[in-house]
Amino acid sequence: MSKKTLIILLTGAFVVLLALFLIIDKGEVKFKKSEKEPLFGNFSGTNVSFIKIYFRDYYEREKTFDYTLFRSNDYWYISYSNIVDRVDHKLGDFLANILADIEKLETLSNDLPLDPMETFGLNNPNAIIVFDINKKTNKITVGNLTPTKDYYYSIVNDSTNAFYLIYAYKIDNLLKYPYDTRDKNIFTREWITNITGIEYKPINSNVVFVFTNKNKSWYSLSPTEKELDSVYIENSFLKDLRSLNISFFVDDKRKREKLLKTSPEGYIKLFNPTNTFLLSILKVEGTNIYCYDPQRDSVFAIDYESSHYLFTSPLERFLKITNK
Repeated sequence: MSKKTLIILLTGAFVVLLALFLIIDKGEVKFKKSEKEPLFGNFSGTNVSFIKIYFRDYYEREKTFDYTLFRSNDYWYISYSNIVDRVDHKLGDFLANILADIEKLETLSNDLPLDPMETFGLNNPNAIIVFDINKKTNKITVGNLTPTKDYYYSIVNDSTNAFYLIYAYKIDNLLKYPYDTRDKNIFTREWITNITGIEYKPINSNVVFVFTNKNKSWYSLSPTEKELDSVYIENSFLKDLRSLNISFFVDDKRKREKLLKTSPEGYIKLFNPTNTFLLSILKVEGTNIYCYDPQRDSVFAIDYESSHYLFTSPLERFLKITNK
């Protein structure tokens, strides 16, 4: 056998082995990977208006979660238990985009076990994901992980004619705990710019400040009429206010009712040309400042150390210092 012939034979054997490696999953069942093709066709996350998720906790298998994410007026919301709340819009868009990026990986039909639904864990699924594409409902039923733990066995729209492998990291990124999806930002996008007025009652004060924005310059209307430090208000006070994050939500009914029964210790009200936003300061306790957002109907805590100066500022901090 010539050296050239030997090289050709070895090359051919390598190609065959490589092909076998690409179509065989290292488990009990063999799968082939199709060309990269979206499982539900070509669409974008903007075509999704709701995502209904059920899943069993990865660690506490008896614990289950069932909730719905839905889009309304360009915002994402979550509904679970007796709670309906806003979702961070970036997270909502991220989850919708994952659905648009799920690839099609088909099984080899002649290598299926006798009872694939049982073998693949689809009779007692780990997760069920229902969502729409332009108002048409789709469903993914998620079974067990493959032996390599890279994929989940799945079926689509309850059809057992085909079984799919879906990348595990994509499914895992969809299965968020419901309380982790809630928006920890206090202010929505409409309050990032174009604030025309502020009404402010500091904690431990009976005086209410009323400020107005005239052509990007701030003035005090009450308790005195004076020019304010516009740079401080825009680049410090409002900037820091917008950056506040919620530490945790108060969903316990008793604690929530108890906090709401107390008279607010202070508040900040913001105005823009079309809306008003009110943040009530209910109570300062330990390392927490408890607040109420009536627009969202949510009671929550923010960190005292990083935010108390925003709710205790005297008028002098806002006044413009003029050289005499």
